Amino acid sequence: MNPKVSPFSILIVDDNYEVVSLLKEYLKDECEIIDGARDGDEALEKYTKFRYDLVITDLSMPGLTGIELIKRIKILGNLTEFIIITGYASLDTAIDAVKLGAFDYILKPFRLDELKVVVKNAKDKINLKKLNLELFSKLKKLYEEIEKYKGVEKKEEHEERSFPSTDTEHLIDEIRKLEELKRGRVPVD
Repeated sequence: MNPKVSPFSILIVDDNYEVVSLLKEYLKDECEIIDGARDGDEALEKYTKFRYDLVITDLSMPGLTGIELIKRIKILGNLTEFIIITGYASLDTAIDAVKLGAFDYILKPFRLDELKVVVKNAKDKINLKKLNLELFSKLKKLYEEIEKYKGVEKKEEHEERSFPSTDTEHLIDEIRKLEELKRGRVPVD
């Protein structure tokens, strides 16, 4: 059994579109689908149309912040992971991000190779989640088939008890006994 993992997708969100362009170019080999958004509102709009596996978001943006974006996407109940990148770090925002389930929290300026390692680790985690869901689905189907088979088996067992034998000699003997009963003669066994 070799389950197929679906294409990996990334959405990069930053109000500095130069950062978005740079990261899209740098991370294009890490995924099959990569997209960018200039703010949280645009990102949420794109996300509602396509469920990205990984969202890399700036923390501080006009409109919808990175934390608010994570909260809204989490409501949609998906397997998406989040990496927060920010130049305005505080312990409180880092704690909030982790509490919301952010995969990682990276401070600007960061090294691109550092981000690539974090993205690879997030991708591995997401692929394991997808694989786990696929295997769970297959296991559920197998369990349903087993239960269905048990139902058929019980039905056959009941039918066997209702009609004890398919042995021809036994059936002929039973018919003979019924005919003799019909004529008024009860055979002695």
